[in-house]
Amino acid sequence: MKVLLLDAFDPESADSVVAETARATLEAGGHEVTHRVLVGGPFETFMTTAERAAYHEDTPLVTAETVEDAAALQNADALLFCYPTTLFTVPAVLKSWLERVLVPGVAFVFDDKERVRPGMTNIRRLGTITTTVHAASQTRRMRDAGRRTTTWNIRLSCHRLCRRTVVSLETGSPDVAKIKRALGRW
Repeated sequence: MKVLLLDAFDPESADSVVAETARATLEAGGHEVTHRVLVGGPFETFMTTAERAAYHEDTPLVTAETVEDAAALQNADALLFCYPTTLFTVPAVLKSWLERVLVPGVAFVFDDKERVRPGMTNIRRLGTITTTVHAASQTRRMRDAGRRTTTWNIRLSCHRLCRRTVVSLETGSPDVAKIKRALGRW
């Protein structure tokens, strides 16, 4: 299986071991992994005026990075998000990637009656591995926006039988055995 792994961890962080463990586990399982490190790259800045203007045009992918990542996404069978939970949701760098790459024609398409239809039907597996400082009960109370974004909302644009995996770990000392167990079933 071809997996696009989006790594939103700061490489200097102790939690960056999460994405590296995920990559190593998937590769050991025989999967082909495309690893994108988002921190320190072009997705740390705001969407430009040109990108915003092009969003509803025929060519919404303006930069070389968005074109490259959209091609990697369209070539993948699975999508794995690795990120630290920030204020109960995804970090800004991952949100920036979502807004710039999951555009019309890539993530979703319109049919002849102008209804939204899935555009990532090649994605049959979605995964989220996140670290958080909050207890599970507190995260549920705050409606877990990160999980809703990465496994529920994006799933609507994927294959209709797309399976989901979610692993939530404690910040500072992530349990890598949990990652290996979860991704070992991929």
